[in-house]
Amino acid sequence: MQRRLFVASPMLLAGTLHGDGWAGLMGETTDPLVRTAATAFGTTVSISALAPEGAAEDTRQALHLALQEVQRIDALLSLFRHDSQLSQLNRTGRLDGAHPHLLRNLEFALELGALTAGAFDITVQPLWELFAQAQAQGRLPGRKDIAQTRRRVDYRAVRIDGDRVLLEQSGTRVTLNSLAQGYAVDVVLDLLRRHGVQAALIDTGEIGNLGRRERARPWAVGVQHPRDREACIAFVGMDGRVLSTSGDYATRFSEDFRYHHIFDPASGVSPPEFSSTIAFAESGIVADGISTALMLLDRGAGEALLAAFAGSDALWIDKHAQLSATPGVPFLDS
Repeated sequence: MQRRLFVASPMLLAGTLHGDGWAGLMGETTDPLVRTAATAFGTTVSISALAPEGAAEDTRQALHLALQEVQRIDALLSLFRHDSQLSQLNRTGRLDGAHPHLLRNLEFALELGALTAGAFDITVQPLWELFAQAQAQGRLPGRKDIAQTRRRVDYRAVRIDGDRVLLEQSGTRVTLNSLAQGYAVDVVLDLLRRHGVQAALIDTGEIGNLGRRERARPWAVGVQHPRDREACIAFVGMDGRVLSTSGDYATRFSEDFRYHHIFDPASGVSPPEFSSTIAFAESGIVADGISTALMLLDRGAGEALLAAFAGSDALWIDKHAQLSATPGVPFLDS
């Protein structure tokens, strides 16, 4: 029986992969593994770290502080908390005293929106709400409703002035679900480094790492098969970059995967070409944003976007579960 000691979101299965089925992949380590977990972003956020001799308690405390910061980010950026700063912005169209965590996400979102000519757009939240409401009624929204809702989607309606944020178009609403979990990886990595942690695997729904699981082998991640929740379609080794994934299977509005939670602002419906896109980047917020943008762009435009961020690579999985990748994807043998 295959034993998974560490399970990521439905998008990724990540592991301190030793035990039955994994021993040949990961090997052994002499340092004990410290693990901790908490709830954030509607999922279980986990951190596993190697604790050198005599440092287990210090390592455990660093992981605890890191998870507290992840929960702080979630509390600020959640769409599901009435008191979050993002909910306040969406409710009133204005926010004074925006937290730096929120500002960083908004600023990068606007940058990525410009780089993709609007394909990446954090103001697609009204489309998500339209489809969710229709799904609750057992139907899909009509073309007229989609067209009307699209008029409220335009990332250029978000204006940042110091720590003040304005939504300059009536009915505009923002989602940061395509950035926040990757950003949280960045925050965790920074905090763990400052506390002297040298080897760790972080799973916020996106995956980051410090160091290696053991001397000869990296931390390993299994990429979820987009049509079989019990299977991995590929295995990759974590190389210090952050790994993020987007897919049509995580939240869908039709059983055939045609309509799902990723929306093309130009059409108001989901992009048709890929079932999943996986990005590797030097930072989590970049990886998270790129993985979403790649779902919306054709292959040529996607590769041009990767070129804008040094050290980035990607894996595309089409609707028939066929893989293609840039040369720098660190595949492992299964």
